[in-house]
Amino acid sequence: MYKLEFFSEIEDDLNALDDSVYDEVVSYFEKLKKEPFAYSKPLYNQGNLYLKGYRKVYLANATYRIIIRINNGIAYVVQIVAVGKREEKEVYIDAFSRIQKNA
Repeated sequence: MYKLEFFSEIEDDLNALDDSVYDEVVSYFEKLKKEPFAYSKPLYNQGNLYLKGYRKVYLANATYRIIIRINNGIAYVVQIVAVGKREEKEVYIDAFSRIQKNA
């Protein structure tokens, strides 16, 4: 089983969600603890947003994404980087910014 670690901004991301989307996100958090590779797809660089090595989870009719990083090292960890709208690459921009800030 994987342990979840959350970037500090995730609380703000979750507070911005509608109740139905929030419930779906929390449901995916539980799924990611068990099989993160099964519920996510690889991310690639998007223009100047270098996200190779990270993964995305589709939810809410493909309008929202969860951006994660899976660590299979000594500890099995899924880092939750960002949760937000896919529209205009919003969630990808947030994820890239957070990754840069925490590097």
